[in-house]
Amino acid sequence: MPKLNITHLTERLTKRIEQLEQGIAIEARDINALLTDTQQQALKAAWVKQQLLRKQHRQPKTTAEKAQLGWKTVREVRLDIYRQALAEAKHNLVDGIKELQHKSEVRAARVFMDAFSKAVDEGKNAHSAGNIAMTRAGFNKLKK
Repeated sequence: MPKLNITHLTERLTKRIEQLEQGIAIEARDINALLTDTQQQALKAAWVKQQLLRKQHRQPKTTAEKAQLGWKTVREVRLDIYRQALAEAKHNLVDGIKELQHKSEVRAARVFMDAFSKAVDEGKNAHSAGNIAMTRAGFNKLKK
């Protein structure tokens, strides 16, 4: 499965948050697929903290008691981490798009130069060969 880039990540995180808010059960592998390693560790740490809280205290009877103790369900813990991940993804969106653009430009240049060099060695029209290779690879042609 291809890696998610920043443009897909925000959409998928939003979808998962909506599913969690609706109470739809989500597999753990699906939850971890959208999180970075540090976010996965934060999720585990938050859940361990909740488990310790459960060992120390009995289950609160009212929502006020739950809020006072910081008592959360697994779903609420996941929602918190997902909301943080979405905020981080939105914050890094511009940098991520610039990085994707740079990678695309580098790939296009590599395709052009490989075909250009091969055509020069063969004594053919190098610029035309480079443009043909770029078109085959799905890029726009370079102008002279």
